[in-house]
Amino acid sequence: MAVLSSQSEEIASLLSAYMETNGATLEGITATELQKIYHNLRPGNTISLRQVTAAIETVCFCDLCLKDEVLDVLNEIDRRSFLMRDLEWEFEMLDREKRGTITEEQACFLLKAIHGKSAVKKCEDFLSSRPQPGSRVSLQEIEVLLCNSPELTLSDEDEEAIETSNSNLFVMENV
Repeated sequence: MAVLSSQSEEIASLLSAYMETNGATLEGITATELQKIYHNLRPGNTISLRQVTAAIETVCFCDLCLKDEVLDVLNEIDRRSFLMRDLEWEFEMLDREKRGTITEEQACFLLKAIHGKSAVKKCEDFLSSRPQPGSRVSLQEIEVLLCNSPELTLSDEDEEAIETSNSNLFVMENV
């Protein structure tokens, strides 16, 4: 996988031009805007908007990307794009009937192959959140879950601790 940091001048130029022509603000770059920028940098690579949104949330911890975080987000998008190429091939191998879907058991198998032990809880959560339990699973339904980094996934306790510290910071700023 080629890292985009070697293209930092090209990215800075492309970002400035994009922000000028599209009226983007310095307050934040949206997932749609970043997807367009990524496609200009890597015309042969495709990445879903869901993956771009997940990349922003992973790097920026919110739904907008600040200008100084663009390179990190683009590298995360790149990682997800290259991983998706492998996952598409593995998904097709499991989809012997060429229906574009696999069973829930096969989806959990893919999760376990990528995430190891942490996949057990993810698989349970995924299965319990499906609108039609027992139905076949498309790659689009699990692509973000498969591409999320296992070490970056926060436990419920960690998320609560972050929310508590953020609310404490808010209270301190308003004092």
